[in-house]
Amino acid sequence: MSSSGGRHEPIYFPNKPRQLQDLIRRTQEETGQNRLDSDVNQYLQELLAKLNERNPERVRELLEEIVAILGEHQEIERYYFGGSVAKHTYVDGLSDIDALVILDRRDLQGKTPREVLHVFLASLQEGLTHDEVAEIDKGNLAVKVTYVDRTEIQLLPAIRHGREVSISDANGTGWKKINPKLFHRELTKANERLNNALVPTIKLVKSILSGLPDDLRPTGYHAESLSLDATKGYRGPMTVKSLLLHVLTAASTRVLRPIIDITNQSTYVDDYMGRKGSQQRERLSLALAGISRRLNAATTLDRWKEIIET
Repeated sequence: MSSSGGRHEPIYFPNKPRQLQDLIRRTQEETGQNRLDSDVNQYLQELLAKLNERNPERVRELLEEIVAILGEHQEIERYYFGGSVAKHTYVDGLSDIDALVILDRRDLQGKTPREVLHVFLASLQEGLTHDEVAEIDKGNLAVKVTYVDRTEIQLLPAIRHGREVSISDANGTGWKKINPKLFHRELTKANERLNNALVPTIKLVKSILSGLPDDLRPTGYHAESLSLDATKGYRGPMTVKSLLLHVLTAASTRVLRPIIDITNQSTYVDDYMGRKGSQQRERLSLALAGISRRLNAATTLDRWKEIIET
């Protein structure tokens, strides 16, 4: 039976040479892109394994030991980004420690942050066994415990006043009230929404940006906040490669404006970069845009490795 109205059967295969060539080219490009995506995601997973080289079970056991040593009048708040990802020897904020140790002791009421840090250090020195611990170092804000197996644990003491938690200010001279769980809660929600790909992405972002000059490199907390902000409303592929490219691109413009610090560690996460559109912000924006542009243009795995590892 013939069709009416001049309708034609759909054509599923090109009947002209040029159309056929275009179809073959597009198919090859899609196949090549899929292979590149697979190879890059595999490479990024291997890189993450190196960044996460510490044994998480070992870290958990050591933190439990520290809890036992400090006694009942304390609690520990663990963080995602302590250890090998935080490459600094100082503390930028909550993200650069393994745990916040919240002390609720009457004998510490009224003491300065430096006095509390000294008491905290003495408690660790007295309680930790020296056959397992190689060194205990006190910085301006935190204490780092290095074990004989080279595992490092960085701890930031805090004081609880009723329901409020305070940590030392940047100078170590005064207390600052914070909401330590708020950022962690927001990050956890976003990570779950993004198929648990956000935290690995942030670790890669921080690793890549660690290669920037000292006067340009963002703090760990700043990098995390930029990444969290960049993924609000993200609807793209839930892979680390796609998220990494998206975060770097979005961060290159977001960095030009201050980000409010929801934990109250400071007014803004990036106070140190000055006002909106400052010269330092412009420089970091250009650096982020350059990294993003090179990665987006990379067509081989070797080129990805070259950009990330140099």
